[in-house]
Amino acid sequence: MVLGVVTRPVGAHRAASPGWRDWCRGRPLLAGACTFAGGLVVVLLPAGAYTVLLLPGLAGVSGFLLGGMLCVCGLCLVWSPGLHGFLGLVAALIALTALVSSNIGGFLLGTLLGLLGGSLGFAWTPGEIAQESR
Repeated sequence: MVLGVVTRPVGAHRAASPGWRDWCRGRPLLAGACTFAGGLVVVLLPAGAYTVLLLPGLAGVSGFLLGGMLCVCGLCLVWSPGLHGFLGLVAALIALTALVSSNIGGFLLGTLLGLLGGSLGFAWTPGEIAQESR
């Protein structure tokens, strides 16, 4: 400690990060990110300036509702990984519903991202179980 400043050796930042690495390895981050991004696409397209392409009424409301539900599923995949199977299945079903009822599911991009995230969430296994199977 020099003048109240804590100094560390050059490689000391690696010793402080195993907690972060363990937290990230224990969660389906890619599944949550894809699901959340798909939800954002479904939400933001009805809210955008493309009013000529959008259907008023049910398509707009379902876009906000289903997109919001996809975003919540994406966040829940990251914050509660124990429910990954259920949340992955729900996210895939919501994405398929958005395809039919909400502007072709964010012009297919939102549905594809939601399906990818839901599939990854359903198929995800915690890091310890995957290492034991090897």
